[in-house]
Amino acid sequence: MNTGNINHAFLDRILDGSQTDVYYHFGLSSGDHLLERMRRVRAIITAGSGERIMEFAEKWSTLNGGAEILDFPKDDRFTARYTAGILFASHGMGMPSASIAVQELMRMLYFLKNGDLEAMDKVFWARVGTSGGIGLPSGSVVVSTEGLMADLKPYRLLKGADGEYWFNGRFPVTTCQEIIKANTDSGLKVLSGKTVAGNDFYLEQFRLDGAISFETPETKMDWLQLLYDNGVRNIEMEGAMFAGYLNHWGFSRFAMICATLLNRLEGDQVTSTPEQLQQFSKVSGLVLFNYLKTFFLEHKSKQPLPKDRKSRSRNQTGKDYARPPWPR
Repeated sequence: MNTGNINHAFLDRILDGSQTDVYYHFGLSSGDHLLERMRRVRAIITAGSGERIMEFAEKWSTLNGGAEILDFPKDDRFTARYTAGILFASHGMGMPSASIAVQELMRMLYFLKNGDLEAMDKVFWARVGTSGGIGLPSGSVVVSTEGLMADLKPYRLLKGADGEYWFNGRFPVTTCQEIIKANTDSGLKVLSGKTVAGNDFYLEQFRLDGAISFETPETKMDWLQLLYDNGVRNIEMEGAMFAGYLNHWGFSRFAMICATLLNRLEGDQVTSTPEQLQQFSKVSGLVLFNYLKTFFLEHKSKQPLPKDRKSRSRNQTGKDYARPPWPR
């Protein structure tokens, strides 16, 4: 853990009781008794949808013999559930929304582990979601190796008028490999690759079907081909920030697992049937749970979840690209 990057000036006052931390968007504070029941948290799983979070919590509870599910008191912004050592939390859509959730969850974990960096580093983090594939059929699952912005540079934020804050968007290699290995016999199409995170759904993803569009079919395809040639296999809206923040503190176990809803090389709009979309959305959760069953389920069957696709798993990483000398 990178203790020098942790905001000890604020967070340590929470530990010594001189200040209360308010996790406003989750409806909790460090003084709430509910947090005392979460001290043994071993994993934090995030997803955009609150409905998906509730489904995940129910499934994990069932796999753990009907373990109690703790509901967070507020769900108008984010939905959160805790059961059997895992905190499941939604983050909404896009990096601005997700960054709020991740920041508050990081602060919450620091409090839950009493600032013990070794204990914090044992916690596994994941973002599970959907994405647009690049050169992949619908229903593929990408385990990200790096989160990048639309210009193939890492996540950064404006530092007022005085420059930018830069973040490292790489995901831990070992964790990525473990997730793929846990799904070897699942029958799911699971592969690794870089991921681009767009600041919005239309313009930064070079879509031609938005109310506002600046691109042509030619410029869109040039950009998508550039991504593919540099090892990018999917596009979503949170991963670069997710990896950047967790790397900043120095966590060593985190991942992003996203199913593809369409192949962007073939079009912009999602035209699958509702039944197909439901199936595509489920597969990233299946990949996650095969990993959780392998590493976090105690004294239970660790067989993969039922097969949903016939294709075998494979690992695909595109060639690396020469990094320009942007700030680190």
